[in-house]
Amino acid sequence: MGHRTLVAYDRDGYDLHEAHWGADPERITPETPFGGPPDDDWAQAAATDLIDPGRIEGGELTERRRTAIDSDPIATGLSFANVCDRIDPVEHEALYVVSSDFSVRTYLVFALRRPDDEGCRTSAALVGYDGESDATYLRGWLAGARALRDVDTVVGALRWLDPERGTVVYLDDERGV
Repeated sequence: MGHRTLVAYDRDGYDLHEAHWGADPERITPETPFGGPPDDDWAQAAATDLIDPGRIEGGELTERRRTAIDSDPIATGLSFANVCDRIDPVEHEALYVVSSDFSVRTYLVFALRRPDDEGCRTSAALVGYDGESDATYLRGWLAGARALRDVDTVVGALRWLDPERGTVVYLDDERGV
């Protein structure tokens, strides 16, 4: 599936793009607005090892991307709430929000509960982080908090998160963004 990241550029509303294998937020600049060349050689090599290239004609596995973030937007002119509506915690690992000066706010996406039989989407939390080592720490912290505090859900673990540590945005059909 990949490490999918949604990237929302703040323009006239938000333009929403996707990075299939993630993107380095520090490489999103005015000179490289879509993150520069992708770092996906390992994925290409794995695909070549698994699938006979002679049997594949075109498609994602044989096409070389020029940028880490797809330059064609998924949607344009969205509000932040509309951006959040497009987040699927089963599919997306992160959200980057890029301001007009190209500063990037990074969020990890954590599923809170699965959708119910009535078609309610999976609830999620966006948790702000600062750099890859912080993201790794946060994933481990949440896993540890759930285990040590005997908390079954991510919501319970997030209640123990230091409020000074990062931003938490809840995405829920019942409560809204």
